[in-house]
Amino acid sequence: MDFWVSTIIMLCIGAAAGWSASIILHGQGMGLVGNVVVGFLGAYVGRWMFDYLHIPPICDWSYMGEFIYGIVGSLALLLIFGRMFVQQEPY
Repeated sequence: MDFWVSTIIMLCIGAAAGWSASIILHGQGMGLVGNVVVGFLGAYVGRWMFDYLHIPPICDWSYMGEFIYGIVGSLALLLIFGRMFVQQEPY
């Protein structure tokens, strides 16, 4: 597959995974760039988590497997960083 086509597909899958994860946790998206970054980083985190937990790879599913990695990793990233950087209202 051509480099640019695969890059565009990767960005689209990252945006969809990041958007899905942010909708699940926050009820709204984070903008195009935020969704792509969270989805892209989430795919790497998700793949690492699946490998660390000895869950069999789902990369035989092609793009759907990458999407699942992205959603799982994005949820983990949003949970971790969302708890670290949430501004709490003063009492």
